[in-house]
Amino acid sequence: HPIPLMEAQAKSLGLELLFVDIPQDTNDYMQAYIDGIVNLKVGYGIEVITTGDMDLVGTMERNWMERCCEGASIRVHLPLWKKNREDVLEELLDEGFRIMFSCVKSPFFDASWIGRMLDRNTLEEMKAIADRKLTEDEKESGVKELDLCGERGEYHTMCVDGPLYRWEVMLEREERAKEIVMESKWEGNIHNAKKIWTICLKESGETKEENGG
Repeated sequence: HPIPLMEAQAKSLGLELLFVDIPQDTNDYMQAYIDGIVNLKVGYGIEVITTGDMDLVGTMERNWMERCCEGASIRVHLPLWKKNREDVLEELLDEGFRIMFSCVKSPFFDASWIGRMLDRNTLEEMKAIADRKLTEDEKESGVKELDLCGERGEYHTMCVDGPLYRWEVMLEREERAKEIVMESKWEGNIHNAKKIWTICLKESGETKEENGG
């Protein structure tokens, strides 16, 4: 997600935003990840990391964060692990979180989803997409049924308001989404998307706070 957005989210939540830098030229991505967690542990006294991981993805045999935290000798908490997807989304809506689609991928979504809010109408649309039968071409290319929570990377969202926010994070975004055509097989493209659309924030005034002042 755009850094200005994350900074605005942290400010509204009243939390410090910490970054872990992974060297681009690293030959051992996992060890670099572990080193970053160790730095957080030593520098801030962190004893447990909570993530929203829900399931194994791709060819993973174990959860990535479990492995990394094990290497850093720190506990990991996975409160959503194996939870029913629809129940989780319904709970988010019931609790009043405002969630925007920031990145979507084919074949399930298109550019029109960028900037839309997650609500019960979009949830019903997603359920219909998840229930549809895959085409033979999709099956042959490795596409799997839509995970309602996007656990295979089918979509990404960002929370702009909710019970813990002191004010809503307002976005100044471009009307058109950025389109990326996947011309090669990327290992992280675990559901074999051919196109990706992402949100584009305006260069000036990317985020603003709404705090009643």
